[in-house]
Amino acid sequence: MCSSPKSSRAVNKTAINFNDELTQEQRLRFAAKANLAQERREQREATNKRYEQKHASNKTSSGLFSWLQQLVS
Repeated sequence: MCSSPKSSRAVNKTAINFNDELTQEQRLRFAAKANLAQERREQREATNKRYEQKHASNKTSSGLFSWLQQLVS
């Protein structure tokens, strides 16, 4: 009296080959959108990296030694 479904009643899910169901035009559009998304991702990562580098020097430490360094400089 197990509550789990029996394997004989389970729905067989067949593997769908994505490329077989696309036309050539659909493949080209899909590739173009994927390439644009990749380009945007790379631009965003480069922008974030520049922002981190620019603002890394602005972070201040709260220690006594760093306070003295800021006072002297």
